[in-house]
Amino acid sequence: MNRKTFALACLSLLIAVSPALALNPGNDVLVPAAVRIANWVTDLYVMNPGNTTVSVEVFWLVRDHDNTAPGSITFDLLPGETEILDDVILNDFLLDEGAGAFRVVADDVVVVNSRIFAVEGSETFGQGFEGVPVWAATAAGQSTSAVGLTLNSDFRSNIYAISGADGATVNLELVDPSGARIGNLLTKELGTYEPYLRNIDDVMNTGDFANGTLLITVSSGSAVVGASKVDNGSGDPTTLESASSGGGGSIEGTYQFAIYDSLAFASGGNLVIANGLVDVINGTYLNFDKGPEDCPTLFPFGQSLGPTLLGDFADGVQWSENYEEDTNTGFAGGDMLYTVTFTMDGNSSFIGSVDAVGSGFSGLDEGCNGIFPTTPPLNLMGGKSN
Repeated sequence: MNRKTFALACLSLLIAVSPALALNPGNDVLVPAAVRIANWVTDLYVMNPGNTTVSVEVFWLVRDHDNTAPGSITFDLLPGETEILDDVILNDFLLDEGAGAFRVVADDVVVVNSRIFAVEGSETFGQGFEGVPVWAATAAGQSTSAVGLTLNSDFRSNIYAISGADGATVNLELVDPSGARIGNLLTKELGTYEPYLRNIDDVMNTGDFANGTLLITVSSGSAVVGASKVDNGSGDPTTLESASSGGGGSIEGTYQFAIYDSLAFASGGNLVIANGLVDVINGTYLNFDKGPEDCPTLFPFGQSLGPTLLGDFADGVQWSENYEEDTNTGFAGGDMLYTVTFTMDGNSSFIGSVDAVGSGFSGLDEGCNGIFPTTPPLNLMGGKSN
């Protein structure tokens, strides 16, 4: 068995598939609407589904404002613990009135949900808004839709949105069940983490309609966009969340990737993104930039990396792989220190780079020691396969 065969024999390609969830955990989560006015209040729920304590910061985002430096509160959550923030706008942000949204940032994944409701005596009615991880927002070049809007004597409908860190340009069109347009097109520019909510007739001049579908396209930045339908008699609202965005819908899934050196040799494998984490990486690493005769070994790649926050890869994630001696092949063993950097391109692909440093190799593999050339860096490219 040669050393290349040895490396391939050591590679285990196991695919971990996450179950579908109604609420998506994340470490950076947007709740697109919240209000405290008259008898309407908002409760916020933040739950730690993990096995370690999580530090959480909740930001209050003011509607129709750029929220570059919003106010916030902080707390810690023990494993399995839920923080219940009753009447959060008054009790935690000390505002008698307010309209906006929330951003929840944690050092590990959390589950976030909210309820906006009116209190009339001993009775309440209202609607819920689930926390949407920023990776699940509709990004530039993607489209989504919300169905079930109505505007007549019985119901009215509102549009809501919350942009991401880079703001957003959101393009909206309302169509009837046959696909014919209702009212005007609307393009809305939003600043950093800017919440937006309007009656649809006020901004799109729709007039009355029985059943409408809101077509949503984001041309810059990213945003969570949807609608709500309100009973004119009771005032009871229903949330009409948008469908999965384009580009493969949710960012979660299995991705195939390739690592290219400057000589156009490629190795690769697959990784799994689930619940805001890079859950599994199974691949191979081969770099002839160091010299085809110096280090021709094909290394198993990613097996020593545990689940890691997806966002951490933007700044680079580093881990070490130990390769044990194999007397049958003459492979003496050693260690490789990998640094992987990548960012998502929409919800279906990513691009980045891979660097490596070898140590402890000897014999035929002694050339694998030291820093592998990084000019140009090894290109990492991946795309969703499911």
